[in-house]
Amino acid sequence: MLCSIVMKEHGKNIRLVHNPTAGDDTNGDKDELCQLIENLGHNCTVVAKQHAVKKIDPQTDIIALAGGDGTIRTAVLALLEKKLKFKRPIAILPQGTANNIAISLGIPLDCEKAIGLWNDCKLKKFDVGMILGLAEKPLHFIESIGFGVFPLLMEKMDKKSLDEDLSAEEEIKIALQQLRELVQTFPAKTLKIKVGESHFETACILAEVMNIPSMGPRLILSSNADPGDGQFDIIIVTEKQRQELIDYIDGLLNGSNVALKIKPIRASQLTMEWEGKKIHIDDECRSYSGQQIKISLLENLIEIVAGESKL
Repeated sequence: MLCSIVMKEHGKNIRLVHNPTAGDDTNGDKDELCQLIENLGHNCTVVAKQHAVKKIDPQTDIIALAGGDGTIRTAVLALLEKKLKFKRPIAILPQGTANNIAISLGIPLDCEKAIGLWNDCKLKKFDVGMILGLAEKPLHFIESIGFGVFPLLMEKMDKKSLDEDLSAEEEIKIALQQLRELVQTFPAKTLKIKVGESHFETACILAEVMNIPSMGPRLILSSNADPGDGQFDIIIVTEKQRQELIDYIDGLLNGSNVALKIKPIRASQLTMEWEGKKIHIDDECRSYSGQQIKISLLENLIEIVAGESKL
C-alpha cells in the first residue's frame, strides 16, 4: 500500500546520483539531466555513484538515482551501510535496460514524467532481503535471489558482445531467446527448502525468492509481489513445470499478454539448499557450494517515490 505524504510543492533540494556526461562531481557544469530537474523547479546537486552517501547536505529532500536496477541496488545498499544515518526518500530516474524496480513501482520510464511524481510524492515503503550463510557478513538484496537457470543466463549474457546501438527492447528480446534455450535443456536439480514448520525437497530448474514482481529480462514471475508487505514471494519451477515456463517466455517473445501461473509460496523467513554451483543476488552471480542459507526480510528500511503500478 502506498503511504501518501505531502512534501513541499516545489523547489525540493535534490541530490542526483549518476555519472554526469559533462562537468565534474562538484557540479560546476550542469549536465543535461540536472538541468532538466532545475528547469522543472527543483534545486539539484550532482554526485557520481561512488559518492552517493558522502557528505549529504541536511537540507536534501530527495536522493534521486539515475540508472538501471544495478545502480539503484548499489546506492540503496550504500545507504543501508550508513545505518540510515542519512535516510531520505529515494526517487528513481530509470536509465537501464530492464528497469524492473521502477516498473514494479509504477515509475514512468520517461525522466520528465518520473520527475513529475516528486511534486506530490507518494512514498512507498520498501523491504530489503538479508542472506546469512554465503559470506562472513550478511548480504542483502532488493529484487530477488535464486538458483537455477538465471545465474547461468547472467553468465552467458555477460559473455555476449551486444551491439551498442541495440535498443533496450532488442536487448531484452535477445536475453529472452537465450533464456528459452537454457530452460529447454537445463537439468533439474534438488532443492531443499524450509518455510516455517514445513520442509520439502523437489527437483526444479528455477527457484527465486522475489521481493518485486519481475526480474531479469522483465519476467513477471509473481505479479502480486509487493516490496512493502513484509513477505517474499517464492517461485519454484519444477521439472514438470518446465513447459509452463517455456510457454510464458514464448508469449513474451510474441508480444502476447501472458502470465506465469505458478502459485508462489509466501514467507518472511526461509532456509534453502541447492544441488547446483551458482546463485544470483539481484544482478550479481556468485559461486555456491551447496551450503544451507537463511533468507529473512528487513521491513520498511527505505522509502521510494512511487507512481501507480500497472503490474
